[in-house]
Amino acid sequence: MIRLNKGVASFAVAMAFAVGFSSCGGEKKSSAAASSSSNAAVNVEKAVEKPAQITWMVHDGLKKENGTDQWAAEFTKLTGIKMNLNIVSNNEYSQLLDLAFASGETPDVFDLAGDRFAAFVKQGAVADLTDYIKNSELSTTIDKSIWDSIAINGHYYGIPKEMPNGVVTYVRQDFLDRLGMKQPETYDEFITMLRRFRDEIPECTVPLTAPGVFEDQYLREFYQDAKPDFVKGKDGKWVDGMAQDNMAQALQRLQDAYKEGLIDMEVVTNKTSTCRDEWYSGKVGVFAYWAGTWCDTLSNRIKANIPTASVSSLKAIKESYYYRVMPSVWCIPSSRNPEKVAQIFKYFMEYKNDGGEGQVLFQSGVQDLHWKQEGDHLVPLPTIPNPKEVQLKAFVDPALSVTPLKVTDKKLDHSAEFLKSYDDLNANYVQIPILPVSRKYTKVSSDLKLLRQEVLSKVVMGVMSVEDGMKKYRTDSEALGVADILKEFNE
Repeated sequence: MIRLNKGVASFAVAMAFAVGFSSCGGEKKSSAAASSSSNAAVNVEKAVEKPAQITWMVHDGLKKENGTDQWAAEFTKLTGIKMNLNIVSNNEYSQLLDLAFASGETPDVFDLAGDRFAAFVKQGAVADLTDYIKNSELSTTIDKSIWDSIAINGHYYGIPKEMPNGVVTYVRQDFLDRLGMKQPETYDEFITMLRRFRDEIPECTVPLTAPGVFEDQYLREFYQDAKPDFVKGKDGKWVDGMAQDNMAQALQRLQDAYKEGLIDMEVVTNKTSTCRDEWYSGKVGVFAYWAGTWCDTLSNRIKANIPTASVSSLKAIKESYYYRVMPSVWCIPSSRNPEKVAQIFKYFMEYKNDGGEGQVLFQSGVQDLHWKQEGDHLVPLPTIPNPKEVQLKAFVDPALSVTPLKVTDKKLDHSAEFLKSYDDLNANYVQIPILPVSRKYTKVSSDLKLLRQEVLSKVVMGVMSVEDGMKKYRTDSEALGVADILKEFNE
């Protein structure tokens, strides 16, 4: 595991954008990338030779202890291509990817999301796959709305990993049942539930936990219509959500709940792994996390420790809504020549979505290690390190696949809670758009994020008043050039 201190991380980011990307042509590469894309139309019609190996930098899904070596060996067995998996920590992935670009040692495949995806595209760092996709069955087997969600100026620079997912709020349903309470539908009912968890459930020492206060998807009941990021206003123009009046109201709700002991006292420093461990221990009443597969994971793991526990998702309260995030996009670096891009596209991107053995491998893993065949059903097996847990996916969530399985003997059964989590998400959600690219934002995004985190943390903990926090943010963000960022966004 490579660990980067702040100085090295900052250097890597600076090098990736200022040096690494410029070696790919910098701004001029955008037109060059379009040119290489037009050449791709010729290449995709030729027979594509199988590459000797593919290098993939991956930070989510299977970990080494869950059988990544066996997975890579199975990929090689099925395709004849050596798979070099570079498994890295999720928390360090962005830094390590930037460092790979700065050093010129880029993997063949990596994933990007959100504004980082847009920034890499703007800098010409990723290959334009538009013509490859147009000449592939993927252009029609993947829904047009998914392609639209990752399109930039009508071009496609990667393959969507999964359908857009979102975070929903999970509750200990057995706590609600003990108290004779129904699931909350309004903010007042939500707060009442947290208070009763705190006061009447002895083992519930943390009514609600969350990984920090900056990512509002984990605290939707408190943020409601506010968002500590750039958002589109009613007129369709981008504004700084952190500086809006509704943010002051959200901060007051967060501060009040924290002061009352309804929110984890360690929320400011929490990581997602910390929150999950707290949840599994049985001392947490409410935790917002991803819909679908994670619903079963959260349920199965807590039941392994507390057999009487039950978990259920909540519908978004009346005052709020959930988010569907932009799908993560699997990309190929623009430094690869067209022949190499064609190889990776065919033997990785298309194979991952082939509706058959490749898709099953990426979704469910290796037969008789991660899953077994029972009739016409695919049955997940216990994980390698923990027989009490079930291996629900390999690298792609089967429930979020962007292409349907063509094989008919790999049916999956899902729990009622699993299905309910998606129903609750879909009942009321907003799709998060891709942020436009701004030179100014690229330069100050880290400082702006730190400013937002500082203000949010100090206000929530009561170190700073809501009024002082809003004043500090508006003053300091103005000095960082937010007005210039918004001007570039809206152009």
